Amino acid sequence: MKNSEKIENKLLKNLKLCTLPLPHRRSLPFEFYWQNSIFTQEKKRIFTDQWLGLGRADRLMLLGEYEALELCGQALLLIRDQDKALRLYANTCRHRGAKLLEGNGQCQAISCPFHGWTYSQDGVLIHAKEMDKNPNFDFSEHSLIEYDLKEVEGFLFAFIGSESTNLEKQLGDFAKLHKPWALNDLVTTRRQAFEVQCNWKAFLDVFNEYYHLNNVHPTSIDNLYWKPEESDITLGDYASQFGLTSGTGALLEVQQLSALPKMTSLTEPWSLGARYSWIFPNMTFAASQESIWVYEATPISSERCQIRQSICFPKSTTELPDFNEKSLAYYQRLDDAMSEDIIALENQHKGLRNSPSLQGQFSPLMEENVASFSNWYATKMI
Repeated sequence: MKNSEKIENKLLKNLKLCTLPLPHRRSLPFEFYWQNSIFTQEKKRIFTDQWLGLGRADRLMLLGEYEALELCGQALLLIRDQDKALRLYANTCRHRGAKLLEGNGQCQAISCPFHGWTYSQDGVLIHAKEMDKNPNFDFSEHSLIEYDLKEVEGFLFAFIGSESTNLEKQLGDFAKLHKPWALNDLVTTRRQAFEVQCNWKAFLDVFNEYYHLNNVHPTSIDNLYWKPEESDITLGDYASQFGLTSGTGALLEVQQLSALPKMTSLTEPWSLGARYSWIFPNMTFAASQESIWVYEATPISSERCQIRQSICFPKSTTELPDFNEKSLAYYQRLDDAMSEDIIALENQHKGLRNSPSLQGQFSPLMEENVASFSNWYATKMI
């Protein structure tokens, strides 16, 4: 047997340990956080075989408003068309492949900066100079490549594989479990993107566990969080865990007096804590008493990821006269806690990258969401 095959068989054996019942379940083998060959397999078995989270739908509300993004190395273009529908295209011209748009903006039509081919907002080619002189050219055969896109509870989900699966089955009882937060009615007030020198899974791991709080956030947010309840038994490809907080987890400990009103849809105990949910594979969010904050993790390589962050409030909250002032404290909480997380994540990655293959065990209560993902991920990869 070749040495490479021995390594693959060993990894497969270790991966099966991630499917054991708690508390026997093991974390993912360290190689799964840095090895290029694993990243190649993820593209096939995870990112093109599953609906992927693209954040909140309300961030693009104007006709022609767009966002250019990348997902697992694939250039995409999200745009609100002339019929107010959101569309998702490959961000590449059908002529010779040039990238069509960059960043965020608003346009009446999508025009290629290379040779000027122009498409309507619904992806139809409407102008291609000189091509009318080619008797074999058919405009209708050169529309933009479009991907399946659906909206559920205000979240966007995209399928970039060849044949989409059942999103309702994937999400299961997600809408029912999160009904108290009236997710459909929330408004995105800030969205930003940044890169982290770690594997995409590691970023999502840290957002979904309480175990690191007193080490990584000792003076910023640790004292706000009580020990969580046991994770919910979910019927879809997601994990969720609720826990009580002292005040609100959406603000720093020193900023609790800046709290905005609680969501009127919430009753106890939901109005007294925060729910952390991870929609597998790549989107996670925290639903607190007065806001939610959302993260989408996109792999750039096996050792680097792009993170897109959004924060949302009820529309009635955004209309308060002091919202702009008080919301700054919420943004600072996200930025300060994230800075602390990134230091820990990039240090962790250095350790993962330079260690033998090891697998830790989970703290059953403090890392339940992470353990659930480990089982789901291992099952998909096996």
